Order: sequence, then structure tokens, then C-alpha cells
Amino acid sequence: MLFVPLPLFATLMLILLLGRFITARDMAVRAHQLFACLLGLYALQSLLASLRWGYEVQGAGFYVALLAPVLPVVAYLAYTALTGRQTGKHLWPLLTILVNWVAFLSVPALADPLILITYLGFGGLLLRLCCLGVDKLPLSPINDAREIIIALCLTGVALVASGLTDVYLIFDFVKNDGRNAATIVTFAQTAFVLVIGASAVFGRSSEYAEVEPEEPETPAAVAPEATDQDSDIVDRLEALFERDGLHRMEDLSLRRLSRRLHLPDRQVSNAINRVTDKSVSQFVNDFRIKEACTLLSTTKQSVLEVSQSAGFASKSNFNREFSRVTGETPSRWRKQHSH
Repeated sequence: MLFVPLPLFATLMLILLLGRFITARDMAVRAHQLFACLLGLYALQSLLASLRWGYEVQGAGFYVALLAPVLPVVAYLAYTALTGRQTGKHLWPLLTILVNWVAFLSVPALADPLILITYLGFGGLLLRLCCLGVDKLPLSPINDAREIIIALCLTGVALVASGLTDVYLIFDFVKNDGRNAATIVTFAQTAFVLVIGASAVFGRSSEYAEVEPEEPETPAAVAPEATDQDSDIVDRLEALFERDGLHRMEDLSLRRLSRRLHLPDRQVSNAINRVTDKSVSQFVNDFRIKEACTLLSTTKQSVLEVSQSAGFASKSNFNREFSRVTGETPSRWRKQHSH
């Protein structure tokens, strides 16, 4: 049948991605454990979908239903792990799983509405986190900021779309006795599984994962105007870059910057935002590009060597940031400014 190979293909792809993820990440880091768990759970869901819709193993449907509320919760916890705040009170999403299971086992009529709310709710929360920007994910390496935000956005969109697809599935069962259900699960749900699973591969945390103590929001913390204290923080960061070369650290993150200054993450990011009108990643990359320009004009290093010396993890990331700052490619800039 047409719909058998697709979920099985998705399962195989996710297992391969999971193996690659585990070998490429430090699995002692909580965020990496959660992203690996997310990949594994979506591979399991894809396999169960194959059994249920491809081979008509009715018993698999029970486990598909049990697994359904777990997936958006783990996705949410994985990305919020990059905030460095996963103490007990931040684990409330786990209660959502319990509520869904109780409804499924004791009040089946509530199961479908609760699943829909769960997917739409956590999808919306991830999209909100995406809109707040990478500065709200202080454990994410600055080199990977763009990829992580894209993965976060795609995951949020896929969860919302998956919830809306479930609405259509319910409608199809009511109006058409589920005649289109297999096709919907085959194409739509398999696509969502692959999108969310593939996005999870980009989840990466700085190894420095100490939990930051909570700091209440104050009017001063969100003031639109820069203060002398903000300017002092930015000056201290620039001094660290110039003196210690901190900007060259491959796993540099907002958390690492704030710990070097012995200040809360929010205070450091707000200071950078207010003084420079830039995000933390833009601020750091601007300094890296400044150093790269010096190297391009005064040395014979290749563009790749310059990008690595300045702290960029990949040449593509370097080229993109160089173009953002200077409006030119590194090679063209070098021709115009070489001594």
C-alpha cells in the first residue's frame, strides 16, 4: 500500500539522525538529553503509525494515543532547557501529560479536545519563545543562534499544524467514516514528524549549564534608555574580548558572558540591547567581524583561516555575518582594503 513506506522511511531517518546526534553531542548536558529523547519519541511514533495505518495493527493505536501528549511537552522542555531554567516549578508541562492520560483512560470524550489544546498550546509557546529571540536562550551557542531559532520556529509551526490536522481527522471520521484518515496520517503527520525530528538535530547547548537564580523583572531591567551601568557592562565585555579573546570561544553563549562578568543573563543582554541596539549574537559577531577585517587586510591567511581565527564555527556563518556587517563578501573586501 502507498502509505506503508512513508512512516517507515521517517522512522529510519529519525533513527539515523538520533545516532548522529548522540555521537556529535555531549550527552551529559540536559538539553542534549531532551533533544535526543525528542528524536527517539518521534521515531517511535512514526513506527507505531506504520503499524496502525500500514499493517492495521489495532493495538498500536492505544500506544499512539498515549504517546501523543508526550511529544509536544518534550519538544517544549527541550527548547526551554536552553534557557537554563528547569527547576521544579518549570516542569509544570509534565502535568499536561498526566491530565491527557487520565482523560484518555477515564473520559474518552475529552481526549481529542485535550490533545488539540496541548498541541496548539505548546506550539504557540514555542512560537512566542522564537519571537523573543535567541537572547532568551542563554545556553545556546552564539555560533548556532540562527539555526536554533529557525528550528524552534519550525517546531512551533509543526505542532500547531499537527493540532489543526487532528481537527480535520476528527471531521473526516464524523463525515466520511475516516476514509481519508490513512492518507492524512501518511503525508501530513509524516511530514510533521520529519520536520520536528530534523529540527531537533540543531538543538545545541553550551556545556556551561549552571542554573541561574531567578531574578524578578523590575522597571529598571526593561528601561528603554541605556544607563551608565549598561555602558560599563558593554565596556567590560569589549575589554574581555580584546584582552582574553573570549569572542573566539566556539561554544560562547550568553551564559558564559554573564558568568565572566558575575552578572545575571538578563542584565547582560538588556545592557547590550540598550547600548548597541543589537542582540547578543549580533554584538559578539560584530566584534568578530572587526577582528576578521584586521586579519584580512594585514595577513595572508585564507578566508577560512580568518573565519576560524575570529571565532566562527563555519565559513557559511562567517560569510553571512560578514555581509551583514560590511555589505560585501570577505574576498571582495580584502581586495579593496589590503595593505
